[in-house]
Amino acid sequence: MAFGTTAVNVLLLVAMAIPGFILVKAKVIKPHAISYFSAVLLYVSQPFLSIRSFLQVQYTPSLAVNLGIVFLFSLLAQGLIFGVLWAIFAKQFDDPAASRRLLDEGFLSPHAAAPDADLSALISKCARGRACRVFVLAATFGNVGFFGVPVLQMLFPSNPEAIAYSAVFIVSMNLMCWTVGSYLLTGEKKYISLKKAVLNPQMIALVVALPLFFSGVTTADLPDAVTKVISYLADMTAPLCMIILGMRFAVAPIKELFTDWKVYLSVFIKVLAFPLLVYLVLLPFDSMDRMMKIALVILSGMPSASINLNLAEIYGADQKTAANNILLSTLLSIVTIPVLLLLF
Repeated sequence: MAFGTTAVNVLLLVAMAIPGFILVKAKVIKPHAISYFSAVLLYVSQPFLSIRSFLQVQYTPSLAVNLGIVFLFSLLAQGLIFGVLWAIFAKQFDDPAASRRLLDEGFLSPHAAAPDADLSALISKCARGRACRVFVLAATFGNVGFFGVPVLQMLFPSNPEAIAYSAVFIVSMNLMCWTVGSYLLTGEKKYISLKKAVLNPQMIALVVALPLFFSGVTTADLPDAVTKVISYLADMTAPLCMIILGMRFAVAPIKELFTDWKVYLSVFIKVLAFPLLVYLVLLPFDSMDRMMKIALVILSGMPSASINLNLAEIYGADQKTAANNILLSTLLSIVTIPVLLLLF
C-alpha cells in the first residue's frame, strides 16, 4: 500500500477525533464523561467487533494455527521488550513504599513544596523513579484495541482475519498488563490480578466467538436480525475510539508533551523500534501468511495503550507521564504507521 494512501486513511481516521475535541472544549461534555464513553467502547462495541470478525471468517486449520501463533508471538514479543527495559531501568526505579508515603502526604502533587533539602532530594528521586516505571509500561503495551483495531479495519476492510488477529493480541496484552504490569507499578506481588487478566470484556468475547469459529458458524448461518445487531454495535468501535481520543487531547496539557526526553525515548521504542524488531524477526519466514505479518508489525507499533493510564490511576503511579506517552505516540503514529506499511 502506497505511503500517501495509507497516510490519508490514517488522517481520516484521526479526523474522527475532532468532534470529541470540540465537544469537550465547548463544555458540551464534561471531562469526567470520558470514562463513560470508554466504558461503552470497552464493554460493548469492541467485544462485538471481535465476535463479528470471527463470524466473518471461515474456519480452516491454518487460520486456527495462525491465531495461536499470533497469541504466542505477541506474548513473547511484549515479554521480551518489557523484560529488557525493566533490566535496563530497574536501578532507577523508586522505592514503592517511600513513594506511597510521599503520595499520601501530598508531596508528589505537581505544585507541592518540600520543607527541607533532604526531603526535596527524596521527592525528586521518587518522581524520577515513578516516571521510569511508567516509561517501561508505555514503551511495551500499545493501544491495540482503541487504535489498532480501527486502523486495521480502515486499511484492510476486506480482511476480517486482521481483526481476529487483533483480538488475540489484545488478550495477550491484557494478561501481561494485569500481572507483570501491575507488579511493575506497585513493586508488590499482591497487586497481580489474574482475575482481571482473565475476566475482561475481550476475553469474554473470545469465549463466545471461538466456539462459533471452530464450529464453522459464520454470519450466513445466523438470523439476519442478529447479524444486523452485531454489526451495528461493532461499527461503533472506530468512531467511538477516535471521539474518545479527541476528548483526551482536549484536556491534555499539550505543551508538556514536548518537554521530557524520556517520553521521546519511550515513544520511539513503542512506535518504531518495537515494530521494526518484530519485522526483522519475521522476515526470514517467507511462507508465513502476509496478513498475519502485517498485523503483528502494525499492532506492535501502536501508540502507547490507554490501559497504561488506567493502571497508573488505579495504583497511584505517574499519571502525567502515562498520559503524555499516549498523546505524543498517537500523534507520531500518523507518520509511523504508513512508514511501517512500506515494508510490505
